[in-house]
Amino acid sequence: MAGTSIGAYCALQLREAGFEAVLGPEEEERGSGDGAVEVSMHDFSPEAAVWLADYGPGECELRNAEGCFLAGKGAPGVRRSSLKRNMAVERLVYPWDLLDWQERVMRGMEGDGGFIKDGAHVMGTLRLGRDSAVLPGVVVEGCVWVGDGCRIGPNCYLRGYVSLGDGCVVGQGVELKNCIVGDGTFISHLSYAGDSIIGNDVNFGAGTVCSNFRHDGAEQRMMAGGRLVETGRNKLGAVIGDHVRLGANTVVLPGRVVSPGTWTMPGEIFR
Repeated sequence: MAGTSIGAYCALQLREAGFEAVLGPEEEERGSGDGAVEVSMHDFSPEAAVWLADYGPGECELRNAEGCFLAGKGAPGVRRSSLKRNMAVERLVYPWDLLDWQERVMRGMEGDGGFIKDGAHVMGTLRLGRDSAVLPGVVVEGCVWVGDGCRIGPNCYLRGYVSLGDGCVVGQGVELKNCIVGDGTFISHLSYAGDSIIGNDVNFGAGTVCSNFRHDGAEQRMMAGGRLVETGRNKLGAVIGDHVRLGANTVVLPGRVVSPGTWTMPGEIFR
């Protein structure tokens, strides 16, 4: 799998599991497998997560700028035509479903080489894209996928299941746990994000924290379709849209949705 993008890898794994090929409503009506779009985690996650958080139950769909079908919501158990046979399609209804999906897709993936400097410690599985570097003091536990042109470290901690898009920076004193991060996102200094979905072109000011746990250990809730929904998770961070700017020492409370383009002031608590 060396040299394969995370999108292609995820598409392959989902195809083998039998639930990645999804048709738009018009293709379903024709009953044809032509035009099926493979929904890969890397292409699908940040945009779809914010979209899923904004819409409640009911028939609706998400398409990208080119008009390709990315995700749909409707009655459970809908069957689609895929790989020349009918099969059940796994439906991701809420943003936090993407974190579970990432874990299933990345579990058991193989690592590869790459530019890893002396003093970095890989105690799990690490895949590095082209021109990405892992600097001294980095600790990897679990499964971590890094896109092209990223800079990781020095002295940061990646654990659980973490995927980074292209052109990301994860820097000094940063900890990421079970996160999906889009392209061009900078988490450069002394920050933490746990169980979070972070979009494209996001900047974390120094000391920003996306908390994922309540002191009372109770189940996390998140806004979806205009109402608070029980997530079934006791650890859940934030869903952060594209082009967000979080001022230094911002704290994002557990289970929050940060809309695309949001800016926070230094020291702000995002409630």
